Amino acid sequence: MKPEARYELLYWPLPFRGCFVSYLFAYRNIPLIEITDYQEVERLRGLPPAEQAVPFMGPPTLRDRQTGLSLSQMPAIVLYVAPELDLMPQSPSDIATAMKTLMDCNDILMEICRYNGSMMWSRETWPEFRSQRLPNWLGILEESLLRGFFGKETPNFADIGIYALLGNLIRCLPELESDVLDSAPKTHALCQRIGTEPSLASLVASQEARYGKLYCGGQIEQSIREMLRLDAD
Repeated sequence: MKPEARYELLYWPLPFRGCFVSYLFAYRNIPLIEITDYQEVERLRGLPPAEQAVPFMGPPTLRDRQTGLSLSQMPAIVLYVAPELDLMPQSPSDIATAMKTLMDCNDILMEICRYNGSMMWSRETWPEFRSQRLPNWLGILEESLLRGFFGKETPNFADIGIYALLGNLIRCLPELESDVLDSAPKTHALCQRIGTEPSLASLVASQEARYGKLYCGGQIEQSIREMLRLDAD
């Protein structure tokens, strides 16, 4: 029998940035309460900052039911829960390089979704991203792996973050898997290994059963898929 969940995660009803947190718990097979009701997320997000459990602009947010602490900002949440999940590197240098990797992942997400959907992709902007920016980012991840920033013998939050980024990208937008293989083959292989952890694979399968191949949602996802369709023509 699993212990009662200590943490609550608030996020939109799709994986995207929230999976950087939920995959940590799934990898360790530790229970997590996920609050994904759209109306509830909107209600809490719309409260004045003084009335929010933690002042935040958008999810994910995390509540520690044991201490009462609430946090926003995905990297801060990961940093908080990683020690509890035994996914924190030991040395200061390894913590710094793991966090650098996670922040790179966060930046890549921001570029893919055009700064949280503030702009849409077009045939003027997408080709440069796919042919230049994305390969460069993937090359940064691959070189970071080669330098030992992640991918060590003992997995930590950076490895799960890489899987959250690229595993989810490949699963939802399989047209981009060749891009990852071309520019970051060893990182792709790491994702495959991380994704075989049974408890994590079970969560991903349940998310796909619930949300299908939904990636980031809304008009921005529509524009990504339209660009991929036009690339294939």
